[in-house]
Amino acid sequence: MVVENLVMTGVRFNTPRETSGALENPDPESGQLWQSVNAWASQIEVPEFSLESLTGAVRTEALSADSLRSVQYARAVVSRVDSMRTSWETQLAALDPRPRIDSVRVVVERLESFRPSPLNALQIPGLVRDARATLGGVTGLQRAVAALDDAVRAGIASIDLGSERLAALRSEDLTYARGLLDIPSLEAPSISPALFGGTALAFLKPLLYWAQTAERFLPPGLDPRNRPGPQRARAEGTTVEFTGRARWPAFLLENGELGVEIGGTGAAAGAYTARLLNLTSSPSLLGRPLEIEIGRSAGVQGPEGLSLSAILDHTTAVLRDSVGLSLTGVGLPEIDLSALGGRLDLGNGQSRFSFRRIGDQVDARLEWATSDVGWTRSDGSAPGATPPETGTAAWARELAWRTLTGVPSVEVSMGISGSLSSPTLEVSSNLGGALAESLSRELGQQIADAEARLRREVDDRIQPLLQDARARSDGVRTQVADRIAEQRAEVDALRARLEARVQELGRGIN
Repeated sequence: MVVENLVMTGVRFNTPRETSGALENPDPESGQLWQSVNAWASQIEVPEFSLESLTGAVRTEALSADSLRSVQYARAVVSRVDSMRTSWETQLAALDPRPRIDSVRVVVERLESFRPSPLNALQIPGLVRDARATLGGVTGLQRAVAALDDAVRAGIASIDLGSERLAALRSEDLTYARGLLDIPSLEAPSISPALFGGTALAFLKPLLYWAQTAERFLPPGLDPRNRPGPQRARAEGTTVEFTGRARWPAFLLENGELGVEIGGTGAAAGAYTARLLNLTSSPSLLGRPLEIEIGRSAGVQGPEGLSLSAILDHTTAVLRDSVGLSLTGVGLPEIDLSALGGRLDLGNGQSRFSFRRIGDQVDARLEWATSDVGWTRSDGSAPGATPPETGTAAWARELAWRTLTGVPSVEVSMGISGSLSSPTLEVSSNLGGALAESLSRELGQQIADAEARLRREVDDRIQPLLQDARARSDGVRTQVADRIAEQRAEVDALRARLEARVQELGRGIN
């Protein structure tokens, strides 16, 4: 079916139904898509924001040395150093170079002390033969000692106890300990996800679902489409459509103009105009992307302006989709801020949405901006009705509440980026910055003191093991590595002396 032009007006949605529109046999694949989206959302760790521990003493009972990365690394270094030391000492004992070194030294000293004369000239050939035989033994000894020395040098070099490595591990340990002790971060990038992370997941999960649904119904390139076969007495089987064998898509709408009316009194109620170009079941056969434009011509209430444009390019094996949506005067949601003892009503404001997909990579962002904000305390009390005692957790919550309610406008940005199956979540807001600045000003010194105690506690757990690891590493270096290096240098020197003396005596023979 190819439709060149289609104009539809008076299409109404959200009107009372006489019969239910629920599907008797819902598509099982849709349920699987939701399961994958929910599985992704369950893996996102939304940070918690709590002011309860700001005023109490820092308790370190829950801090286990076994859980610190620095401690684990130091123990691993100690174990590795001990293992390498045992191995090297065993190899050195098996090689036992000292007797052969002493034997070679005796030969070298005897050759060096020999002074040719007409009376002992006949001894020179025998001395040269003995020296060359000794030289052959020295070559094997030199190779064995050099191989062991190289192995020891490489092993010691692999033991990283440098400041950069340890500083990185210590930073990880401090972050872990800080979270374990429930000391809240006063950094804006940490506060914003804690306040709006749950809201972001709720609004972005459907986006992932529809992105995968679009791929399912408009498969990229020449991917075959599978659908259940017709009912038969035997097994129905599966019908596979290979679009590359056809000249025309099974369905194509070249140009469509729709006039849609959404009933009711909600924010979406009103009249809309939509235009669709190149809507087809097989984009690869058509070779042109699907284009969608939607605008609002009139509304009962809600958005004063609405514009949506989308381009879905599924003509090749690599999907390229982009969507842009802008709303003005739209009713924004109410957000639960239970960590601060209240709720935030964003009222009417602006909403912007952008989505871009290339292949398996997505980049989407939803932004809200409003100055029509409303704050509601969970306990119904008025701000400052009963001033709490300074320095208590209730005082900290009251401070946070006063800070937030003093912000005249609110901006929230939520986004996902990365692979479609497991994107990363990003959340930011000017409320996070304002709250971080206020809390840092009022509570910064208190938290700084608590973190200083925490750092001392972590260092007290780490430093003894690090000192032990350094001592063992230094011991291997001085007691094993240096000894092998000295013996290698000694063998090299004896070989050089032996070769020089053999050359001198050889000239005497000639």
